[in-house]
Amino acid sequence: MGKIIGFSGSPTKGGVMESAMIKVMESSGHDYELIRLSKKQIKFCTGCVACASTNQCVFRDDMDELLKKFMDADAVVFGGITRHNGVNAIMKNFMERFSPLFHRKMLSKGKPVAILSSGLATAHEAYRDMAEFVQNFRMEEVGSLETGGNASCYKCGFGETCAYSAFLAINGKDAKLSDDPYYYFDRDSECVQKAEDLGKSIAKRLKEKN
Repeated sequence: MGKIIGFSGSPTKGGVMESAMIKVMESSGHDYELIRLSKKQIKFCTGCVACASTNQCVFRDDMDELLKKFMDADAVVFGGITRHNGVNAIMKNFMERFSPLFHRKMLSKGKPVAILSSGLATAHEAYRDMAEFVQNFRMEEVGSLETGGNASCYKCGFGETCAYSAFLAINGKDAKLSDDPYYYFDRDSECVQKAEDLGKSIAKRLKEKN
C-alpha cells in the first residue's frame, strides 16, 4: 500500500482545509499523514543558490524532514488558503524552500500531487499559485479541489460595523453574524463528493504507476 503525505498551509487545526485534505486522503484507501506546516520551523529562502551544487539547503531546520517525506511519498496533497490575492505565506514559504530539488536533477519530477485550495470566493487564487509551483517543478497534477472559506471578519469583533467588512460586502449591510455565516466543508455535500472522487483519482494513478 502506498503512502500519501498531505502538507497543510492552513493555520487552523481541524478547519475547512484540513477536513478537505483528510477526506481526499482517506478516500484514496492508502495510508496517509497530514503535516501542519504552521507547526514547523521553516526559515525563509535567501536565494543564495548554494543548493545548486549540492541539491541540499544550507539551512538545518524542519524542511530537511519535510523534503525527505515529500521524496519518500507515493503521492502528495498540497493544501493552501487564499490571503491577499494569492496563496498564504505559510504555504508560499514552504514552496520556496523546494529549490534544492530543482537544480540540475529536478528531483520532484513526476511526483503525483493533488492541489486543494480554499477561500471566501477566492479559492482559485491560491490554486493558481500552487499549480504554477507544481508545473515548474515538473510534478504531475492528478487533480484539484477548490472549497469555500471563511473571512477574518467573522471573528474580529467588528464584522457587523466595519465599513470594509467582507462579511457585510457579501451578505448585505443588515446581515448579522448570529446567523452563523461560517462555511463548513462537511456540510457541502457537492464538495465532499468531489473530495472523495479526487481521492479515488489518486488511488487510480498510483495503481497505474505500479
